[in-house]
Amino acid sequence: MTRSRWIIGVGLVALLFSGFLIFSFQFQTSLVVIQPVRGPSVVAVYATGTVEPVHVARVGANVSGRIEQVLVQEGDTVVEGEVLAILDNREASAAVRELEARLEYATSDVERYRRLFRSGNTSAASKDQSEANFRSAEAALEAARVRLQEHFVRAAISGDVMRSEMQLDVGDLVTAGKVLFVLGNPSHLWVEAEVDEEDIPRVLLGQKALIRADAFEGQALEGRIKEITPFGDPIARTYRVHIALPEDTPLLAGMTTELNIILREELDALLVPSSAVVNGAVWTVTGDDVAVKNVPTLGPIDGTFVEVLDGLDESAWVIREPTPDLRAGDEVRVTREGR
Repeated sequence: MTRSRWIIGVGLVALLFSGFLIFSFQFQTSLVVIQPVRGPSVVAVYATGTVEPVHVARVGANVSGRIEQVLVQEGDTVVEGEVLAILDNREASAAVRELEARLEYATSDVERYRRLFRSGNTSAASKDQSEANFRSAEAALEAARVRLQEHFVRAAISGDVMRSEMQLDVGDLVTAGKVLFVLGNPSHLWVEAEVDEEDIPRVLLGQKALIRADAFEGQALEGRIKEITPFGDPIARTYRVHIALPEDTPLLAGMTTELNIILREELDALLVPSSAVVNGAVWTVTGDDVAVKNVPTLGPIDGTFVEVLDGLDESAWVIREPTPDLRAGDEVRVTREGR
């Protein structure tokens, strides 16, 4: 090849290559860039819970036996110590009567031995034995009376009979420890919730909680953290939290709820689309459309927006959906969209 032909060849290649670049840039996909917006940002912990009376008592029998009487029904108001149900206590009553008789005999016997001892007609040992018999009979009677009282199911607190755990009828057999009645005050409620152990360090007394229940769809009811149990459940790996409710709450005892415990709330946060964040980085463009990689301090992601805490100005133009092959310093075609 002659020199002139080589120059012409190089020129032709350069012309073709430059044309390819112009063609490629002309038909390069345009990236949409937008500026950050201002809006609310919330950091919250999710939990589930049940609406319960603040003071609740689950009352059952201390002994097994058959129901003899049921004295209350759901909705009744009772006072602490009131008898709610009676179990068959014939055997326990008979034991009390027997021991009352034994105590009566022991009482007269000890008085007789004391008189004899004072008159010198019996020994101190005999008197001491009669006194020991008296004390034994007295203690046995006291224990029998306690066992008899265990056949009477009594209210542990004052309140309403909110639920009967089983349909109680005369003659039904109940077992010791079985809950028969749930007592509480339906006008003084809170939510008993379970919070994951990984979240509990961030939950503090007084924090606001937004509460949702299926019965009130579309409503976010408000409560406040009232109590946090100091010891968690090592099996479920949760901690119990109580959320106080206002007196006018429409929630009813027994309802299941979903909660968002508000850890941080910013009403005027700087937000960018979550699609703009790739591995913690946010891509922006300069005035002459050169790509810049930024690694700002980011806040929570709600699925739509990400809060920018630091490292990005609200005047920046952010690439809404960066492409995987984007590199810092690349010249890009962009379409700017206003706020």
